[in-house]
Amino acid sequence: MEESRIKTFEELKHLASYHFKILRPAQSVYEGHIREIKFDGYSDMIGLGVNLIRICLHIVQTDELDNRDIYIGSVLELALQLIPSAELELLDEIYKLKISDSENKE
Repeated sequence: MEESRIKTFEELKHLASYHFKILRPAQSVYEGHIREIKFDGYSDMIGLGVNLIRICLHIVQTDELDNRDIYIGSVLELALQLIPSAELELLDEIYKLKISDSENKE
């Protein structure tokens, strides 16, 4: 059986271009990488965030599980990233308009 070894940096870059496709470098002031997740819409995205939080609560509140090896902070950080803050500000503005419109009709 022939052993396949990478002999040059160019071979490594060529091989890596086929395999490293999931993470992309962030194009903003924040460091790190980006991994895209597809959702059917805002409800789907927020639902996943809620479920992640429920899982964390279950782990924290369950005495039967040995949760020392589970880093809940990283799961909660992911759930936090799924909350659409800017969109929630827009919902607040729409709600204020609705209230204002209702008060004007009275």
